[in-house]
Amino acid sequence: MKPRDYEQRGRIEALHEYDAWRLLREEGAPLEVGDLLETEDGRLSICKYVGFEPAAWVLPESKHAEPEPAGQSVGG
Repeated sequence: MKPRDYEQRGRIEALHEYDAWRLLREEGAPLEVGDLLETEDGRLSICKYVGFEPAAWVLPESKHAEPEPAGQSVGG
């Protein structure tokens, strides 16, 4: 999952993913396939057609600066 593709819709107090699914459905804002749930400790679950699966954010790789070649020291 890419963070830029998602926006937070709100918060819900639930025992687990399926409890959140039920509560949101009862409130008239059901989860749809592809929706994410994130726990307070940052664990992600994606809503699939047949349940929930663990998910993770895909973050862009950081570009490291190329190290400069080691120069030879000139002594005197």
